[in-house]
Amino acid sequence: MTTDLSHESERDDRSVRRRKVRALLAGGLVLGVGAAVTLAAWTDNVFGQAEFSAANWNVQGNFDGTTWGEYDQTPGNAAGSFSFSTGFNAMGPGDTVYAPVSLRVGKGTTAGGAYDATVKLNGATPSTGALFPHLTYTVVPGVTRADCLAKSLAGGTAPIVAAGSALGVSSADSALTLLKAGTEVPLCFAVTMSPTVAASTVAGTTTGVVTWRFDATAVLP
Repeated sequence: MTTDLSHESERDDRSVRRRKVRALLAGGLVLGVGAAVTLAAWTDNVFGQAEFSAANWNVQGNFDGTTWGEYDQTPGNAAGSFSFSTGFNAMGPGDTVYAPVSLRVGKGTTAGGAYDATVKLNGATPSTGALFPHLTYTVVPGVTRADCLAKSLAGGTAPIVAAGSALGVSSADSALTLLKAGTEVPLCFAVTMSPTVAASTVAGTTTGVVTWRFDATAVLP
């Protein structure tokens, strides 16, 4: 039997070509996957961080001539106590008693803060005590502690609460300006019992504990 070698050779060539094509296709698939991995690796990241803080600012009071504090009646922080001159607890018609207090801008417990402040004084509350309606007051800035305790308003500037005002009267909204440098601003409270009230009306009565509140607002740029 005669063998057609040329046909066998052609079949062999076609088989080799098919294997090469399959190998190339397989190689292409592998190359395709490899290309995708390589492209994914060409990435990078840059991170930036920052932390922000609010400016430190508060308003502090000094009632005893020594101790500065916020006295804002938050937990653990009671109201300040006025040191009125002798006789505040045994007043008679026409008597006047005096108490100094100073204010300043601060941060934490130290002087000086981020902003100036404007201050309003709110009238005394509550008004339920029997003696309350028979008392009037005035508040004068610029009076030194020593003069105030000596029952003098000498050296003071224009009152932020006019003389003869009822205890519940408030000052104007921006009655005082406190500078951010922390400069102390002294005030003198003078409280007077009506000179015409009958002793039988007020004898033995009290106002009860009353509270004045200073509202401070930062002056923002």
